[in-house]
Amino acid sequence: MKQITFKDTKIEAEIADTSWKRTKGLSLRKKGKMLFKFPENVEAPIDMMLMRKNLYLYFINSEKEIIHVGKAEPWYKLPKKFFHRPDEDYRYLLETFESLDLEVGDRVSF
Repeated sequence: MKQITFKDTKIEAEIADTSWKRTKGLSLRKKGKMLFKFPENVEAPIDMMLMRKNLYLYFINSEKEIIHVGKAEPWYKLPKKFFHRPDEDYRYLLETFESLDLEVGDRVSF
């Protein structure tokens, strides 16, 4: 687990720092938070194929600044969007089942 701090808030999140952990993510779960750490900037799309609940996605650049915030729906709901990614490359991704008080431009530390 890793502590993530933003504004006056601290949360705990699992770390996804291997290919297997990043592939599995929060699939088939109903609760939790996960911080995806990539070895370099990526443009990898995020899909919701094995998810049962909505996820909040916080894409973070290498300076630990939020560059995109999104809400993703599982595929079984036939969402308008099946893959999620920001317009620019990112280095980290924070996934949660609940909305956090984070906006584009906010900085996080971990």
